[in-house]
Amino acid sequence: MATLKWMFLLLVLYPTDIIALNYDKEIDINLKEKSEDGLGDFIESPKKQNWTRCGDNMCQCKGYQALCLNNGHQLTYIPRFEQNITQLNFTGNYLPFIDNETFTNVTEFQLKILVLRNSSIQNCTRNAFNVLKFLRFLLIRYNTISSNELMDCLSGITKYLNHIFLEFIHLDKPWDLDLDNSMTDSKISNLHLQSIEIPHYNQSKLSTLKHLKNIEIFNSSLRMVTCDFSSTLKSLHLNSNQLFELPTFCVNDKAYFPHLNYLRLDHNNIQSIKPELLACMKFLKQFYIDNNRIILIESNTFSNLPKLLLVSISYNGPDMALQEFAFNSSSLKKLYLYDDDIYFVNGQKHVNEDAFKYCTQLEVLIVSSNHFRFTTSQMFEGIFSTLRNLRILSLAHGELKVLPSSIPKYLEKLEKLLLGRNNIINIKEGYFNNLKSLKNIEINSNKITTVKPNTFSLQFLKQVKGIDLSNNPFSCSCELLWFINFLKTSPIRKRFIRFPKEYICGSPTVYDGKQLLQVRLSEHTCAITYQARLIIISVSAGIFLLVLTISVVYRYRWYLRYILYMARFQHVRYQRLLNGGENYNHDVYLSSCDADFDDVIYNDLVPRLEEDMGLRLYIPQRDGQGNMIDQIISNMDASRKVMLFISDKYVEDGYCEFEASFAYNKYINEKRDLMIVVVFNELGILNVTKTIHKILAVDNYIKWGWDEESVELFWLKITTAINNMDDLIP
Repeated sequence: MATLKWMFLLLVLYPTDIIALNYDKEIDINLKEKSEDGLGDFIESPKKQNWTRCGDNMCQCKGYQALCLNNGHQLTYIPRFEQNITQLNFTGNYLPFIDNETFTNVTEFQLKILVLRNSSIQNCTRNAFNVLKFLRFLLIRYNTISSNELMDCLSGITKYLNHIFLEFIHLDKPWDLDLDNSMTDSKISNLHLQSIEIPHYNQSKLSTLKHLKNIEIFNSSLRMVTCDFSSTLKSLHLNSNQLFELPTFCVNDKAYFPHLNYLRLDHNNIQSIKPELLACMKFLKQFYIDNNRIILIESNTFSNLPKLLLVSISYNGPDMALQEFAFNSSSLKKLYLYDDDIYFVNGQKHVNEDAFKYCTQLEVLIVSSNHFRFTTSQMFEGIFSTLRNLRILSLAHGELKVLPSSIPKYLEKLEKLLLGRNNIINIKEGYFNNLKSLKNIEINSNKITTVKPNTFSLQFLKQVKGIDLSNNPFSCSCELLWFINFLKTSPIRKRFIRFPKEYICGSPTVYDGKQLLQVRLSEHTCAITYQARLIIISVSAGIFLLVLTISVVYRYRWYLRYILYMARFQHVRYQRLLNGGENYNHDVYLSSCDADFDDVIYNDLVPRLEEDMGLRLYIPQRDGQGNMIDQIISNMDASRKVMLFISDKYVEDGYCEFEASFAYNKYINEKRDLMIVVVFNELGILNVTKTIHKILAVDNYIKWGWDEESVELFWLKITTAINNMDDLIP
């Protein structure tokens, strides 16, 4: 709104052959509005240097300009001026009634610009402005007047008037915008209406304005739009209103505004852009629909607009989805989708990876302040693979962690790349080498700690005009020394934007918060540090591996011994199996801890097993000689059965643990029912090791009992187990 307004003002102030309103180009959003001698200052906030008193000593004059400001009730008329006045700013005075005599004192001048702001206008006679025959620009702002009185003010407007600005006018009722037929001969080309209640805009009510090119209805509670044919209208702004749907610009495939170039519908509540409502606008070049509630951009929404150069759909919130071929266009050059909070994730409710396909002429893509944290490499490939003419790309503030590999792969014509305010940690060496046209890069405010020597080639640094690496947490260590020295000595450092002030160390602590130029490191120091670091790392790694090896050997010592001895006795075992399982030296291998053996086992159980039942027992505490591990393996391997007397003390004994583990592995490997498990007492939870748990799970163990009945049951089970000659596992 403000931009177009000031362009209109400049058109009035300067000849049209110098400043022409060019609809083929994007409106310059950086237009300077506050030059000292410009019309913006004249209307909004005039500077009073070199101004002299004039106008009955109530005003200030400079050249052809006159300022009569804020005199209140002391100035109730248009004063006399001695010099020719073409621009009059009459603001903050008291002019409640305007009639045919009001402008008598300036009728002899060629007054072109008139500003009536906050002047308490209440009544206005018809044709009151007729006497101002050269008036080209009229601004009425901050006044309270009835609708009828306003229509009277606008009646009989001089035919030279080009621009009408009506702003912040409080009417007695909503205005239907029905301009009087007396304006038939008017050459008004620009109509600007702001903050006036106009619930319904009906184009037919403006049919008397045959030269109307630009309409702006801003912040006027507009809820309904009725279009009518206009062959002159080129620009339409309906910003900051209450529209809930896109106006109907087409009827029977024909456009109401066949030559409309510029359409702006920002700050409304529009939820959808129906392609059929735009398809007829063959001359539309720029389309803005920012700050709405767009839910979906359908496939081929813009494909039937052959002149379309720019589309802006920004600040729409997280609900917007992009369908396949959403921006299919043979002419589109600039696309703005920033601050839409879109998740660039392939899916029905998000962004189809082919949304930008067939948009081959696109040169500017601004998708900053969206979500790229979960965007896959495949999706980036889909987005960028067809955008080979792209010159400007912004992925700023998008939660990026890694630079997309598809950018240098496809975007060889890229001139400006904006990646600031992301979470990028590293720049891959040689990443920019293929981007021969790149002139400006912004990677500021990321998490980059190191810049390697090959990150930017010398050739690349010569071609680029600006690199912004500011506000990254640089690690000011020896690894960054080359970059620090480069910035200190090389003339190319001037191409690093915001250097040196915003190139700050993030670590180590000694340099935290200091500029890179303040870091005191030398190559000699770093060389010594590197050698020392290499020695420390090597020694530390050797010690770590040694400790790790010792720990592993100790932790699995029994299993390692078992493996070694199993290899030694493997041949003997298989020979026995080949001979039908005979040649056992012992009937039972008895495994118990020393604490249990001297009590019940040796005094009560062993005599009965050997003398009464005639079994050949091998008891390590009694019969073992030499290396304990050798004795366990060789004698258990020579025994038909293994009897394990398990208790808390048994589990805590290392040799007993090995015996139990060896017995279990024989059970698994030989597939024989060889274990007889006796539990002396209930085990504590901490003593149920993995091995004991496995043994108890596969064997129907026997519980020891001290009463007579339990002892008798115990011997019955023992006898049954020993007499069972079927060694196969059930």
